[in-house]
Amino acid sequence: MDEQIWTLHVDGSSNVKGSGADIILEGPNDMMLELAIKFDFKATNNQAEYEALLAGLTLAKDVGIKRLKCCSDSKLITEQVGGGYQTKEPQLQRYNLMVSQLTSFFDDFQIEHIPRAQNERVDLLSKLASTKRPGQHKTIIQETIAAPSCQVTTIFANNSYQQGWMADIWKYLKDGILPDSKVEASKIKNKSCHFTIEAGELFKRGFSMPLLKCLDTDQAHYVMDEIHRGICGMHSGARSMAVRVIRAGYYWPTMRSD
Repeated sequence: MDEQIWTLHVDGSSNVKGSGADIILEGPNDMMLELAIKFDFKATNNQAEYEALLAGLTLAKDVGIKRLKCCSDSKLITEQVGGGYQTKEPQLQRYNLMVSQLTSFFDDFQIEHIPRAQNERVDLLSKLASTKRPGQHKTIIQETIAAPSCQVTTIFANNSYQQGWMADIWKYLKDGILPDSKVEASKIKNKSCHFTIEAGELFKRGFSMPLLKCLDTDQAHYVMDEIHRGICGMHSGARSMAVRVIRAGYYWPTMRSD
């Protein structure tokens, strides 16, 4: 496949008549692929935007593209994927992880926010996908997705704060409870300075990165397996597992050694 940069335009929409996603993939020699997707499930606007991005990345990967520039009019999604915004909502965290997996297949990947006014063609495709589409649009590939690409799973419903490495930190930050030992109590106080509780979830603070969601051992293994699937077979310049985990927005104490 040509090593020139391809441009991917993605957009998602949700209205009272339904929701859908669209993709326009432009390459050299005026090559263009257009895809409109209708969802057979209720989706929020953010979910529709992530579904559009996942579908576009999958299409680009299947075509064999190695250098990709992605354009989206969703400020939230472009910032979350680019690392500018932290991703706290469990469902969007899962979407973000799936995007991270797919982008690892490209040698060069960029994502850029563009205003809605510059996304008119993609917006048209999105409206076609989210409403009843007339049969005359035969140049557009149309598909239907029966269920969300990202199902909410219990792996990210963190109910394990009362055990494992997070227990003492959670108890201190939430209820002010410390171990009886003065030495251990001092350690927990110092360690807890690097953590915070947001919306009932434990996060690790960072000086130059967004908050990282804390995981227990089982959750950490799940995340590593998911990210590893996106890294296998890549060239030696691929980022380390730990860096990709941080980029996906997660933390556990042994992540660098794991």
